[in-house]
Amino acid sequence: MSQPPGPPHLLFPFALSIRVINAVNVSTFFQPDEYFQALEPAWRMVFGEGWLTWEWREELRSIAHPLIFSWLYKGTYFILKGLGIHDEAVRGDIFNVAPRLLQAVFATLGDIYTYKLGTKTLGEEAGWTSLFLSLGSAFHWFCSTRTFSNSLETSLTIIALYYWPWPSKEEKTAKRVVLDGPETSLKLSLGLAAVTSILRPTNALIWATLGAFLYFRASMRAERILIVSEAAKIGVSVIVLNMLLDHRYYGHFTFPPWKFLKFNLVQSLSIFYGSMPWHYYLSQGLPLLLTFYSPLAIQEISSVLEKVADALSPSLATRMQFSVATIATTLVYSLIKHKEVRFIYPLLPMLIILTASALHNPIHFSPAARKKLLFALLAANLPYYSTQMHQRGVIDVVNYLRHDQNNWRSVGFLMPCHSTPWMASLQVPSTKHWDIWALTCEPPVNLSPQEKSTYLDEADHFYADPIAFLKANFPVPPRKGGNPKKSMREETRYQWPERLVMFEVLEKVLREYWGGDESRYRSCARFFNSHFHDDKRRKGDVVVYCLEKDGAKGMGGPGMGGSGMGGPGMGGSGMGGPGMSGPGMGGPGMGGPEMGGPGMKAWRGC
Repeated sequence: MSQPPGPPHLLFPFALSIRVINAVNVSTFFQPDEYFQALEPAWRMVFGEGWLTWEWREELRSIAHPLIFSWLYKGTYFILKGLGIHDEAVRGDIFNVAPRLLQAVFATLGDIYTYKLGTKTLGEEAGWTSLFLSLGSAFHWFCSTRTFSNSLETSLTIIALYYWPWPSKEEKTAKRVVLDGPETSLKLSLGLAAVTSILRPTNALIWATLGAFLYFRASMRAERILIVSEAAKIGVSVIVLNMLLDHRYYGHFTFPPWKFLKFNLVQSLSIFYGSMPWHYYLSQGLPLLLTFYSPLAIQEISSVLEKVADALSPSLATRMQFSVATIATTLVYSLIKHKEVRFIYPLLPMLIILTASALHNPIHFSPAARKKLLFALLAANLPYYSTQMHQRGVIDVVNYLRHDQNNWRSVGFLMPCHSTPWMASLQVPSTKHWDIWALTCEPPVNLSPQEKSTYLDEADHFYADPIAFLKANFPVPPRKGGNPKKSMREETRYQWPERLVMFEVLEKVLREYWGGDESRYRSCARFFNSHFHDDKRRKGDVVVYCLEKDGAKGMGGPGMGGSGMGGPGMGGSGMGGPGMSGPGMGGPGMGGPEMGGPGMKAWRGC
């Protein structure tokens, strides 16, 4: 494993080809933010429709990350238009995969710079080991090509780390500070660090730790002044630029990173989305992040920290800083009650390099043993189940609805909020004026502590008593022999849609409420979702129920009339064809959060 997979100039194409395969083969759902904090705002900016969650209404999110995907959507639109591709199904599939392919490029850069930093820190052979460990990381394979801000944050973090002024391995001691050189640029590193902190304000924890090391390593007063002044100038410049972008989007000056920290840390609203024990990152987060790399990474961190009192070589000093930054960041994150493994994702490249260092310790592994162990680690890390099976039904059902959209005019999701991707994946042209809704889960913003303690969102109300919720918010269930328009005349929050999507656990309750065989709803599609789930509301398959038309026995679905899934006859004006709100309708600052509102009630009739 000490030799590259071909000439150096083929390194990027080699890594990119792997990440493209990675991107197109991830078929499962992880967290809603992949869609609702990146693709939905971007789709809305370009095409004028999409679900903006409460964070955008409260200005907790910067437009910087979605803006990247809005440019991608605009570029893809014009390329498809220029090539004369008007087939609705083909265009939909291309729009669906384009963000993943762009993210594959970002992930590839992360892999390349992990190799470069590993080489810079440990030497050429350990650099190649770092590359293979990065490409073979189960969590990278699972998450790096998803459109989370955390994924881009991780790639930018490792690039910034590469240009950081580490102790040079050419020096005998770690005392000398070199702020600029062939592989070092304090300004570039600080600039990238500032951008990552805009994307995810908590990323500043990493740079605060490393910045403290750099400041105290600098023995000359002039160097310390330079470090502080450069950090201040670059930080302020990036903040001002980001405020200008957000001003154009929101229509006034605002600073989302501060509001993000205020809502999540000061007001602790993040607890509304789940609370974990203090040891979560130690007992679950880091093991999930590292999987089979965990023993080697822990061994290396322990070994490095045992030598802190000794005179540190440049390589050991760098690994010590990796270790301390990892520990400090993890400990601070552990103080926050709402915890997710992706929050510590930016630590993974440093941990991979520490794992490579452990593998190249001659005391523990001979070259032959190292190669065998590396091969075993890569083979054991194949994440087939998490990327191909677990929670794939919620992705498959949206793809099915997109391909079958000529056969329905309304669809509802009786599921926990944000259980599926939304308009950026459904891609219903605005000219069709269809009714699309889902249960909402607005947090208790601006409520008193007493009100927060008893607060239930809409999805909670539904699952607390499904029948009572249906009676209060829906018309009389459509049944055979009844007036098909009677229920639609009732003014209720929701109408019974032509397609109703739910998890299998709700089927029995809904069928009984509908009247069993007297109901005009029939199961028309079913998608495997998971063998197990920690949320009992999401257990079982994802099921689609179709509302029979008056006098019909079936409605849509695979092989059930219409043109089928993306087959001949879907045509129409095509995605972005005549009458569609194409790019240019809503650039940054146009169609901002005031158009969204909570839930999908605001989307109806777009």
